[in-house]
Amino acid sequence: MKCINCNTKYEGKFCNHCGQKSSVKRINYLYILTELSNNILQLDKGFFYTVKELVLRPGHSIRDFLAGKRVQHFKPLGFLLICSTIYVLTAYLLDRNTYYFDFATGFVEGGGDINDKSIIEWVSKYQVYFPLIILPIFSLASYLAFIKFKYNYFEHLVINFYITGQQMIFYWITGWFFYKENIWMITPILLGIVYNFWTFTQIFTHRKQLIKIALTLFTYFLFILILLIMIILLVGILKMLD
Repeated sequence: MKCINCNTKYEGKFCNHCGQKSSVKRINYLYILTELSNNILQLDKGFFYTVKELVLRPGHSIRDFLAGKRVQHFKPLGFLLICSTIYVLTAYLLDRNTYYFDFATGFVEGGGDINDKSIIEWVSKYQVYFPLIILPIFSLASYLAFIKFKYNYFEHLVINFYITGQQMIFYWITGWFFYKENIWMITPILLGIVYNFWTFTQIFTHRKQLIKIALTLFTYFLFILILLIMIILLVGILKMLD
């Protein structure tokens, strides 16, 4: 038997060279639930390896993880939460707003009938976990946009955990330079979107680059559409309950 992670020939349930399991199951809802139940905040060398890979070859690295080469990678949900914590904590110590908080503020101030300050207070208090609300919706959008490719919804969730976690690192670094109230404040967001496009074009193979770019644009369109539909439904339900 040949190891899928390091190509070493071995016998048994684990590779005697790198420790990779001989049997690797496809990512599904059970994988996500299992990771939630584990100690997701245990920091080890896999975290820094994952950061490096997501900087140099993000899409290829994530595709390798989905294919079963997972020994050296830090788990996706833990990676997201650690990166988000670093970003939020740094913003708090520097007395600056995070992009989560700015998003919630803009949403509430322009929300009309849903102008509820409690939303801002909730986001301000639980900013680290805010991506866990947004990413399932964005992952649904990316799954629908790339539905002809081989990845299921939960694999899209893992893809976006890694991408968003790395974006948090970018926001943390660029936040030291782009924090004043001017047009340059949008630079980190634009860099994060470009990074998303770059990663998607590496993950989804066997298609022309223009098609993958168009499908990524369609992902953002679907995300906004689904989010708006959910908001409209929520407002309708709240009105019925009044």
